[in-house]
Parts: sequence; structure tokens; C-alpha cells
Amino acid sequence: MPHRVEMWKTIRRLVTVVAVIAGAYFLVVMPITRAVSGTKASLQRNLETVLGAVTNQDTRIVEGRAEIVETTEISELSLLEMRMSATRTIERSEKFAVLPLGTKKLIVRGHYQVKGGYRLTPGVSLRMDRGRPVAAFPKPEILSVELVDFDVLSEESGWLNKVQPADRAQILRELREQMREEARHSGMLETVESTLRTRLRDLMGVDDVSVEQQIP
Repeated sequence: MPHRVEMWKTIRRLVTVVAVIAGAYFLVVMPITRAVSGTKASLQRNLETVLGAVTNQDTRIVEGRAEIVETTEISELSLLEMRMSATRTIERSEKFAVLPLGTKKLIVRGHYQVKGGYRLTPGVSLRMDRGRPVAAFPKPEILSVELVDFDVLSEESGWLNKVQPADRAQILRELREQMREEARHSGMLETVESTLRTRLRDLMGVDDVSVEQQIP
């Protein structure tokens, strides 16, 4: 008889322990799990929303990160526009056999609208890494250099070596490439990256966002 009483006491203790564990699971663990799951889903939606707002592209969640939806066309994200000017000179001497034909000289100053930003290639994404937002973007680049106006500062022709329309067209082509190169070295691309970081930071409401460059 005492053996049975002791056995029932043990069973009651086991039932009590099981009840406590079950209660803790349903009252504590499950709500926390749901809250964590809900927070994670909310965070992913936030990443997707922010990336879509910055890039103006369709986005999706892949393995916990937001990324732009791949399309057949590569879109551009222009973040900075500047009015810039550059000056170029061409000077050529010509001769026929040993007879000098004179020297022509042309100096032109071009005014351009320069845009800097990103080409949104597949792989552009936004994720959280140890609680910190990390954006993956390609290298910033000069997206376009558009001629707005130009001034002919000087135009001199040799006696049989005249400045031709082809010379003016050539100097404008060269000016455009010169302007693109000057824009690259002007600090414009650094400003583009800083602008991207600021936009992401403001939209996410955080103190800092890392921007890492995609490997082509």
C-alpha cells in the first residue's frame, strides 16, 4: 500500500511538471516566437519598401534580403545632377609637299549637364547584418554628359588651312569625353555614394548604413 501511495505521488509530480512546462510553452515561448517571427517579417517588408522607394524598382525578398527584380533592361538611378564646363583647344598646321598651308586654331568652351548615379544591375539589395543595414550596389558612375551650350572662344584659320565644320564637331566630341573624365575626378562620384547612404539612412530611421560594392 505505501508503495502505491508513493507511486501516485510521483505520477502527480510528473503531471504537475508537464502542466507547468506546457503552460510555459503556450503562455511564454509561443508568444515570444510569434513576436520574433512577426518582427522578422516586418523588418523584411521594411527592407523591401525602402529599397523600392530608393530605386523606384520592383523588389522582392530572397533569403532574408530585399533585392530588385531582374528585368531585361538595366535601369538607372540618378542621384546627382551638376552643371559643369570645360574648355578645349585644337591647333593644327598643314602643308602641301613642302609648301606651308598655315595653322588653324580653335578654342571652345562647352557647358554640360552631368548626371551621376548607379546602373541598377541584378544583385542590388538591402539586408540586415548583425543589426546594421547593408546595401549592395554597383560602383557609382557618370550616367550621362549632355551638351547644353558652347562658346567659341577663338577661331583662327591658316591662309589655306581653314577651320571646317568637321573641326567643330570633333572638338565637341573631345570636349564631351574630357568633361566625363573631369567629372569622375571632381569628387562627384563620392557625393553620389554619400547621397545614397543618406537616403537609405533617412528612410530606415537609423544612424548609419553600410554600402558595399558589388563584384561584377
